[in-house]
Amino acid sequence: MSQAPSVGRIVHYVSYGTPNGEYKSECRAAIITGVDDYQAGEGGGGLHVGHVSLAVLNPEGMFFNRAVLHDEGAETPGSPDCPDKGSHGNPFRYCVCGWIEGAHRGGTWHWPERA
Repeated sequence: MSQAPSVGRIVHYVSYGTPNGEYKSECRAAIITGVDDYQAGEGGGGLHVGHVSLAVLNPEGMFFNRAVLHDEGAETPGSPDCPDKGSHGNPFRYCVCGWIEGAHRGGTWHWPERA
């Protein structure tokens, strides 16, 4: 994680969605209300972020969630020889070269993408 979470920062919370797709899993604005740190075990050494508490802003109202884990949503890189690498993610979620856009798991938070 390149940034350190702190109280008051705005992040994205990923909703779970519903199994039958009535509601999609999507990003919601959230404000960090608490940061829980833990000391890494033997051999770990430094301080690591465990999870955060969030106030999540939904169109239907707010909800509060504790112990929300961070998820970067790693993408599948695909072939380095891709002839159309510039179009990755615009508007496609995948490419014939094997690239697949990273997806964030429901119930996690991440830093907003910079536009």
